Amino acid sequence: MGRKFIEVKTLHRYTIEELQQLASETSSKYTNSVLMAVIMCYNGVDTTIIMDTLGKSRSTITRYINQWNDSPLNIIDQRGGNIPSELTVDIIKDIKYIVVNKKPNDFGYIQNVWTSALLAKYVEDKYGPKYSSSMIRKLLKKLGFSYKRGLYKPTKADPELQKEFKKKRKIY
Repeated sequence: MGRKFIEVKTLHRYTIEELQQLASETSSKYTNSVLMAVIMCYNGVDTTIIMDTLGKSRSTITRYINQWNDSPLNIIDQRGGNIPSELTVDIIKDIKYIVVNKKPNDFGYIQNVWTSALLAKYVEDKYGPKYSSSMIRKLLKKLGFSYKRGLYKPTKADPELQKEFKKKRKIY
């Protein structure tokens, strides 16, 4: 018989029923997985069965149990994936309206065209919270907007030389 791979050392003053209640009430998949791994391991379920039930690897299950043994506070999901956006429907409608109908000059910005970085600055100036330009870019994509690159035009080109070049060009 092999030795035990991992074990739950303490329940940190919780009962199994309380842990089951916490697992059923949480909206975080991460926290739910950790609690279920702890409950199953404490009840003596084999690690391979825990892995199959939760769909996680052995190293993940081991990490869950070790985090629990260190402190039950480690099971709170702090990865950022479950944090709701602070952008309200009104802010999103405002962003859509200004992109379609307004120019940055109307708000005192130097540029003539909206960029995601400039929209992030606008949202920060008007509403307070700071958002990254990549988040604004993703929002614009969800709203149905797409990118259009500006056409490069040389500013110092001589129109007379351009006409002369066009006349001498051979078409094959």
